[in-house]
Amino acid sequence: MNVLLACGGGMSSSILAENLVLEAKKNGVADFYIEATGTEEVGLKMQQKAWDVLLLAPQVSFRKAHLQKEADQYGIPLLPIEGILYTPMGIPELYQLIMQNEKNN
Repeated sequence: MNVLLACGGGMSSSILAENLVLEAKKNGVADFYIEATGTEEVGLKMQQKAWDVLLLAPQVSFRKAHLQKEADQYGIPLLPIEGILYTPMGIPELYQLIMQNEKNN
């Protein structure tokens, strides 16, 4: 599974990404790849790789409409992250949300 995480600059999101990969491994999923990128790079990133889902960090939720258009162009679901899940304690629930989204699409 390939997950693109749109954020402000990539700092806190890279920590979240690392923890999501560890959560995937704990759940027996070895092919879980996630990349954090700034919102201005999302269009370019979508051209470079086949993504299964686009996550939207809470701090950039104001860019949702713009990023939804980009995601729609590539047929990729956009999944906004609630603030409470954007923490180390929220990782298990966020991982389950991502996997449930994958099953539904």
